[in-house]
Amino acid sequence: MSHTLATIVLAAAGVVMVIAGLLFFRHPGWLLTWLKGTLVFGVILAGLYVLVIAVNLTSYQSLVGMKTVATISTQRQAEQIWQVTLESQAGVSTVRTLQGDQWQLDARILRFSGPFRWLDILPGYRLEQLSGRYTSLEQERSAPRTTIGLSEGIWPDLWQFDQEFNLPFLEAVDGNMTFMPMRDGAVFDIKLSSSGLAAVPVNEQARAAVEFWNQ
Repeated sequence: MSHTLATIVLAAAGVVMVIAGLLFFRHPGWLLTWLKGTLVFGVILAGLYVLVIAVNLTSYQSLVGMKTVATISTQRQAEQIWQVTLESQAGVSTVRTLQGDQWQLDARILRFSGPFRWLDILPGYRLEQLSGRYTSLEQERSAPRTTIGLSEGIWPDLWQFDQEFNLPFLEAVDGNMTFMPMRDGAVFDIKLSSSGLAAVPVNEQARAAVEFWNQ
């Protein structure tokens, strides 16, 4: 906000406050009624906001420190076609086919502040999508890509709203991890903290894929 606009806004607010004060002395009942109505309206809005947060939390899992949230394994089916198995910590397996040379897992993280922090509400996470990518720029532009949704949409989506409007007492964090290489038989543990995702190689195939990729 520019100084000129700030001056106008502050001056207008000052005038309104002065007029409201004068009206209070002349008609105290009117101002008290208005204040009560404003307070009630604010309480209703706050209640609706809390309810929306509660609804959104039903689609998120609690996050405590660094946590293993899933395991991903890859099996080669054909050239640049892979069967990818994602097994969550709850034991739910998702088996999909990805095209490309690398895979990426995305998550959404909600962190809380203010009164929600006082209530000791833990950050929440939701695995969002699994996608493939080609290492060749030409293929990346022209070849078919695979993106697999891992969660059902919810409305209103507070994570998306916070990204756009910076909602109070919430922080929506994009938990995207770097792309990881595909390798037949590779297994990765997916670690998640309140700052994002990381893939940890579990077996020799996964370690070899990462070492070759980093060369």
